[in-house]
Amino acid sequence: MTTDPLAAAAFAALLDRTAGDILLIVDSQLRITRAGAGAAALAHREVEELVGLSLIAAFGSMPLDAVARQAGRERIPTLGEADLGPRGERAFAVDAVPLAHGDVVLALHEITALRRVERVRRDFVTNISHELRTPLASVKLLAETLSAGAVEDAATAGQFAVQIEREVDHLAQLVTELLDLSMIESGESTLKIERVEPGAVVADVAERIGPVAARRGITVRQLPVQGDAGGASATADAARLGQALLNLAHNAVKYNRPGGEVRLGWELSGGGVRFTVADDGIGISEAHRPRIFERFYKVDRSRAHESDEALGGGSAGLGLAIVRHIADAHGGSVGVESVEGVGSTFWIEVPRA
Repeated sequence: MTTDPLAAAAFAALLDRTAGDILLIVDSQLRITRAGAGAAALAHREVEELVGLSLIAAFGSMPLDAVARQAGRERIPTLGEADLGPRGERAFAVDAVPLAHGDVVLALHEITALRRVERVRRDFVTNISHELRTPLASVKLLAETLSAGAVEDAATAGQFAVQIEREVDHLAQLVTELLDLSMIESGESTLKIERVEPGAVVADVAERIGPVAARRGITVRQLPVQGDAGGASATADAARLGQALLNLAHNAVKYNRPGGEVRLGWELSGGGVRFTVADDGIGISEAHRPRIFERFYKVDRSRAHESDEALGGGSAGLGLAIVRHIADAHGGSVGVESVEGVGSTFWIEVPRA
């Protein structure tokens, strides 16, 4: 280490930082000789306890030890990565630089958030590839069958044309939902916040979902307003709020039982206005409820597929994620109450005007 008092003081200040990169120094035996509060917090020890401990004893990390050992042995700066913390839940990029007399200084830069983003991106690509592969494979198979001579059979050709149209609708829906979700998540979709009459929003959604429900023999009913809430207004973007409720209504139809009912309503809830969409369908188990608003999450792919066919389109598992993002953009919230085999009630709450 340098004998320059100013340089020594500066290095000591870097060691003691509790934010940013974490620095520590080890000797030729990889025993810690200098460490600050950041390193101590990462090891869940006091600073004094760290001095004299090996990297393995202090942090329980073989990769960290290996990076420091290579730098000390080869006398060249060495880069690596290590998962640290009690359960290895924090990821760090490690920069090991050899000093005089065999010492090594280690700089730990946390990359946990970067790892999380990479994992989300990887999962996104995997999911979207799966969602695209299925309808594209169906269209290809149907087209090949038609080309092989099935087009000569008018009845078969007509049936295949309907199936191709259904798969193309699925692809179009997927692209639309992806674009919507991308715009909402990136903040490119600007909300037009204004005073909104809740009853008008509910009535509009009921009118739009009516034809879809009728094709499955599902009844759509608007619930009466409770108490003295009749004159209340919400503060929202009417178009985006309607989109969120329509997504919920589509699900209520999709997962309903034949001859069931979809109930749309609203009520005052604290300082907000809560919109509800209820059905008499298959319900959602308690194990699935915490995750149903995640992107691409599907409760039961087999039952969803059967219902999707009846509606003439598929589901990419993006609808509820869009609902959640729209609610968040309003400063509101979403939730669900459900009983398996009985039905579900989804709600979205936005501020009251």
